[in-house]
Amino acid sequence: MAAEKPVVPRGMSKRSNTIAQDAAAKSANAAQSSPEATKKGKSIDPSVLQAASSGDIPDALRKRYFSTTNKWSGEPAYFTSAQAKEPAFRDQGRRLITSSESDEVVRDLVAIARHRGWSHVHVTGSETFRRAAWLEASRQGLEVRGYRPSERDLQELDRVRRDASRNSIAPAVTAPASREPGRDRRQPDEASRQTSSEQSRVKNARAAQSQLRVIETVVRAALFDNPDAVARVMKVANDKVQTHLQAGRQFQAAKVRDTSVRAVEPSGRNRQEPGKERAPLQRSRGR
Repeated sequence: MAAEKPVVPRGMSKRSNTIAQDAAAKSANAAQSSPEATKKGKSIDPSVLQAASSGDIPDALRKRYFSTTNKWSGEPAYFTSAQAKEPAFRDQGRRLITSSESDEVVRDLVAIARHRGWSHVHVTGSETFRRAAWLEASRQGLEVRGYRPSERDLQELDRVRRDASRNSIAPAVTAPASREPGRDRRQPDEASRQTSSEQSRVKNARAAQSQLRVIETVVRAALFDNPDAVARVMKVANDKVQTHLQAGRQFQAAKVRDTSVRAVEPSGRNRQEPGKERAPLQRSRGR
């Protein structure tokens, strides 16, 4: 009579890879630390029972995987896509089962083990899976039983740990601001940080100030004996300029002309230079 074939759960391969909570190792450590518990016949540490319920996974994984629950056993299965026929892994509470040897799946299973507070895990399955699970779990600080690493495995674990410590994120330490005169050299030029519109506004404001200076020069020359009148006129001029600036009016920078050119008298006649006399007008003798 032919032997009966073992029944394989639907969606799983004949040989399953597992990461399980190593209750035996944890209870043994607890017995060594508490001999009285051993005398009373307590072989399992009560802390082993923590976070053993199926479905307790990190929120990041819950959002990434699609899940279904077996209506008979109540065990959830997690799929990488909505159309996937075979689950990435199944959750039996204290044991996580997968037919995959993917590094990504292994990382997720170890993340679940850490999330549930497992400090000791037992791995079973193919050598490829057990090696990957040992490497990832050891990197995360878990004790692993079920795989005996080779010398090269230990070397790779050492390199992975060094890379992880080198790529760790540490809080940045901001150096105190220097109060020496040379500190301005390290700071970018303020004008280079301004946008073109800001530069245009600054340039227009400078042009308006140059026009006000010209107006003040003319007013002081005309009202030199009345400072109060000069102040009133300049206040009105300044208010006008500010109103134009707020309205977006554009000013042109005042230009100073060469004062060596001969000035023109109010009557329109050229001013006579000292030491030079005009020639007398000649009368016509035609009449």
